[in-house]
Amino acid sequence: MTILKAQGLTKRYGNHAAVKDFDLHLRERECIALLGPNGAGKTTTLHMLAGLIPPTAGVILSDNKILNRDTIGFLPQHPAFFDWMYPLEYLLLAGTLSGMTKRTIKERSLQVLEMTGLLEARKQKIGSFSGGMKQRLGLAQAIMHEPKILLLDEPVSALDPAGRIDVMNILEELKKDKAILFSTHVLHDAEQICDRALIMKSGQSVSYENIKEWRGNQSSERYRLETSVSLPIEGLQNLYEEIDIREPKLIVGTLRDKVTPNMLLQQCIRQDIGIRYFGAEEKTLEEHYIEVIEG
Repeated sequence: MTILKAQGLTKRYGNHAAVKDFDLHLRERECIALLGPNGAGKTTTLHMLAGLIPPTAGVILSDNKILNRDTIGFLPQHPAFFDWMYPLEYLLLAGTLSGMTKRTIKERSLQVLEMTGLLEARKQKIGSFSGGMKQRLGLAQAIMHEPKILLLDEPVSALDPAGRIDVMNILEELKKDKAILFSTHVLHDAEQICDRALIMKSGQSVSYENIKEWRGNQSSERYRLETSVSLPIEGLQNLYEEIDIREPKLIVGTLRDKVTPNMLLQQCIRQDIGIRYFGAEEKTLEEHYIEVIEG
């Protein structure tokens, strides 16, 4: 079931369209990565969906009704904190702004601190938190009121590898009962956790990818050949439809129609090319992303 739907979403600033005719269908317990270069309109889109700025045109619906903003949890790219506060104080503020009762806030605060791995840090001031801890606290406030939908703007962009892994593990757990839309520049994370990827360019959605289906379709198209000596490309070029010479001893490419992997290996044997590795290689989401953006 579609839990969040945007149709023709547009945001103009004077004559400039930051987002134009953007469409989105986010289903229950689905995770979508919003990809695109700087200036593609990702943050503006998330701000419109979260209700922080009004769209110039278009509609945002949930279950075919006007979206109730209470169902949204939002984490901005640069969440603001009061360094003198303790985590429980910060969540008390977040819960109060969400209209929660004091009793519910007290119970829920401990729950979300445990979920985000911050329970033991509840007596530390936020000013002493690392970047990863602050990002997890930002997630805690986003899920404080138990929203059905999470909108996250670059949740891992400023984190070191350990912090990024922590946050991604939390998102993996949250997607079991929430719908998640998050923007990111870390395409590997999108591949690992997301069901679909939506690529934006110049304010428009230009490519929707079902990641599992897309990866399955790519699995046998390209072949990686590593050799013990520099490759004489001239003898192999006729076998490839597309060829990517990554270094003198490594090529990756798509074979021509009716050319089998065995024919390629036989050609290597005829040319006395020592093979260190040969096998199918998947095209990465990063490579596909570059093709879409540059295409």
